[in-house]
Amino acid sequence: MNITCSAGKGVMTTEACKACALKEEHAPCGFDYTLLKALFSSSEQERRRNEVHVTDITGCLRKSFLDKTNPAPEVVHETLTRWLGTAVHAGIEGSDVVVDSELPVSWEGLVGKSDIVYKDGRLVDIKTTRWIYPEKLPYGSHVMQVNIYAYMLRKMGREINRLQIQYIDMSGPSKCRKCRVPVRWVDGELKCPVCNGFVKGAHLGAYLVEAQLLTDAEIETYVIDRKEALQGSLEMGMMPEMEAGYLCAYCAHCNVNCFPEAQD
Repeated sequence: MNITCSAGKGVMTTEACKACALKEEHAPCGFDYTLLKALFSSSEQERRRNEVHVTDITGCLRKSFLDKTNPAPEVVHETLTRWLGTAVHAGIEGSDVVVDSELPVSWEGLVGKSDIVYKDGRLVDIKTTRWIYPEKLPYGSHVMQVNIYAYMLRKMGREINRLQIQYIDMSGPSKCRKCRVPVRWVDGELKCPVCNGFVKGAHLGAYLVEAQLLTDAEIETYVIDRKEALQGSLEMGMMPEMEAGYLCAYCAHCNVNCFPEAQD
């Protein structure tokens, strides 16, 4: 697999990148060999996916098409956020008497994993992010994603009656801008424990949001249309239409395949 060096050395193989980290006492990118090995192992597993996943159809179809047909050599440090998110998911895994975790789901050629399924029918999807803004939650396509998981679980005979999305802020709890300390509950509000100041939009590093339950008809129409569009593009070798949005700024394919003029 090829990557793009974070220290400006261009495109190289993952093996060459790791060799660079071993050769130099202080790699210019600041990434140790062991961290690079973990990052590349995670990326290799992602690249091996040949199935159509839930996240393939809820995001930009052009990106999903290119991820499967022509993976871009990602800049190493830009994969770190995804790797950290994967680590958080792994840490939360673990079934017990009240909950099942990481349940594989499949329906009509669509596959995925539901993060947390309580025995009472509550489904919780885990999302890691930076800088949670409670008033703007839920973000993007997250409601549709959790609804698709619920739909697929119901098709598999599992009762789902409530949906929630657990957001985890990778930067931690909100802090007082003046005192630089995390907020705490003070007199029934999240405030700075030092100056007692109110912190707007404060959270404790995690935020649990209710998600609207959509009807089976709404979900099925969306799933079939999106899955067939992606599968058709893959079979014909034709890129789907670009679906521009804020995530374009984080897409490895964007400048080359969507906004080539940005390279001029």
